[in-house]
Amino acid sequence: MLSNWTSRKRVETAINHREPDRVPLSMTITEIPYLRLREFLGLRPDHETQPNRFGEVQPGLDLLARLGFDTISLKLNRPQQDISPPALADGTVFDEWGVGRKRIDFEDGSFLLEVSHSPLEGLHPDEIDLNEYPWPDPADQGRLEGVAEKARSLYDTTDFALIGRFGGTILEQAAFLRGYESWLIDLVNYPDFASRLLNRIADIQIELDAYGIREAGVYLSIFKASGDDLGMQDRPLFSNRVWQEILRPVLSRRWKAARRALDQAGASHVKLMFHSDGAIRTFIPDLIHDGVQILDPIQTRSQGMEVEGLQADFGHELVFHGAIDTQQVLPHGTPEQVREETRRVIQTLGKGGGLLLGPVHNVQPDVPPENLVAMCQTVLNEGGYPINSR
Repeated sequence: MLSNWTSRKRVETAINHREPDRVPLSMTITEIPYLRLREFLGLRPDHETQPNRFGEVQPGLDLLARLGFDTISLKLNRPQQDISPPALADGTVFDEWGVGRKRIDFEDGSFLLEVSHSPLEGLHPDEIDLNEYPWPDPADQGRLEGVAEKARSLYDTTDFALIGRFGGTILEQAAFLRGYESWLIDLVNYPDFASRLLNRIADIQIELDAYGIREAGVYLSIFKASGDDLGMQDRPLFSNRVWQEILRPVLSRRWKAARRALDQAGASHVKLMFHSDGAIRTFIPDLIHDGVQILDPIQTRSQGMEVEGLQADFGHELVFHGAIDTQQVLPHGTPEQVREETRRVIQTLGKGGGLLLGPVHNVQPDVPPENLVAMCQTVLNEGGYPINSR
C-alpha cells in the first residue's frame, strides 16, 4: 500500500512541530563528495554541476530521490550586468561586491575561494563614503529570469519541499569588504560606521530576498535568510554588547522584512530559517524572539550546542535543521558509528516533530559516501513515528 506522505507534506508537518510518517532528510553538499556519492550509488555522471564560492552544488533530483531527501534549494540567478572588476594576473577574480578571491586547490580535488582582496581594507572609516561605493544592483533583471517558472515546475512536477535562498550574507559580507581585522576593529572602535556599513549591505540583501519571495514565495516551504556565523567552536564570536547594539538590530530587520514579504506574497505558511555555525546558545532566545523559526546547522560539537540541552530548552519553539556531526562522525566514523549518531539525534530532537535531519553544514570531500548512505538508511529504516515506541 503506497504512503500518502509526500516530501513536502512531511517537511511542512515537521516544521509545524507535528509528527509526520518519518523524520525528514535535508542536505547541502560540495562538488567532490557529490560526484563520489553519485558514483557510489551507480548513478550516471552529472556534468552540469556549478559550484558556488563555497564549493556547494545543487544535487540532482535522481540522487535526492534515491536517498530519501525531502528538500531542494531555489536560488536567484547571476546578474545580467557584470560590474565585477577585471581579474588580476595573480589569479584573483572579483565578484560584484568588488571582493577578490584566489582559488586554493587541495590534493583531494577540492578547492576554496579565499578572500585575497578586500576593497575597503586598511581605510579609516572617515575615508570611506558608503554612498559612493559601487554597490551591486539588486534590481538587475537577470537575477529573476526563469525563477518563477523553475519554482512552479519544481512544485508541480516533484514533491520536494522548496527552500528559498535569495539574498546573501550581511555580517560576513562586511568582513569581506573591510578585511577581518579592520572589521573586528570597526565593531569595537567605530560602532556607528559598522552599523552604517551593515545596514547598507542589509538593504541590498533585503531587496534580493523580496524579489525572490515575490517570484517564488507561494511555492516555498522554508525561506532561508542566508546565514551569518555568530559563534566559534567554544564561545560566541561577538560580545553581548556588540550583538545587542550593532548586529542583532540589522539581522532582526532583515527577518522582519522577510516575514512581511512572505505575508504579502500569500506565503504566510513559509517558515524562516537562519544559519549560524558554532557556539551560539547564548543568542538563541533572541533569535526566537526576533522571528527565527528554524535553526541551521546545529554544530553539535560546539560548546553549549549539545542536542539534549537544545531540545530541553528550545525544542518547543525552534525547529532544528542538520545536527549530524561533520567534524568527526561523518568524515572519520564507521558506518555503524554514523548509524548510532543518527539514532541518537532522532531520539533526542525528533520527538514531536521539529527536526529536519542532515549533515552539519556543506558535506566536504573528507566524508565517505558510505557514511552518507548509512545516515540516510538509518532515517528511512528507523526514523519513523512515533519515535517514543522505537
